[in-house]
Amino acid sequence: MSVQSKRPDARPRPDRYVYHRVPPNLRGSILYPLNSMRGVFPDLYRERRSNYASREDIAALRIPPLGYCLWNDVLHLSPVHPDRIKDALTAAGHALPEEWRRYFQIDARLLDPAATVVYKLSTFLWPGQFNVAVASEEIGRDCLPFSAETLDLFMDVPTAAREYYASVVPGAGVALFLGIPHVLHRGPIDLKQDGISIVEV
Repeated sequence: MSVQSKRPDARPRPDRYVYHRVPPNLRGSILYPLNSMRGVFPDLYRERRSNYASREDIAALRIPPLGYCLWNDVLHLSPVHPDRIKDALTAAGHALPEEWRRYFQIDARLLDPAATVVYKLSTFLWPGQFNVAVASEEIGRDCLPFSAETLDLFMDVPTAAREYYASVVPGAGVALFLGIPHVLHRGPIDLKQDGISIVEV
């Protein structure tokens, strides 16, 4: 979905980036939201969609500020540089998994503010099953407009994420982005654009 922004002055400044892990089985040069992959790479869609087999409540979540689209209708990006996440994990006694060491660094100006929000991430939603309608409205309340000023608020690993990392026994699996704000972008990203590179941590 392409949405033309009516607020070009809201685009972040040149030194602002968002990050997305380089998928291990990436095909082509376009990063698609999961639901958009169904008609492009159906086998990859089925493989990745299987991750929600036991958590259909998450797949059914909606994002009110982006037209009540589904959770998997958007790309999930991070405003936090992966080096900072790695450092926070190390401080808590964890190692960054090998498959989570390569990221696309994306110039934030490439994302249309009208199709993008910053989700502060209410961690209390995730431990167990929840009411989808109530949780979706909570997500809507926790979303902020996408701008340079908003990104500036979320460039470091929050205390909640650090406390979560510290609560996990070293050697056990860690949900890397639990407690990390998300940048939610409705639509694909063409990786051939200037302003996109790969960083390794």
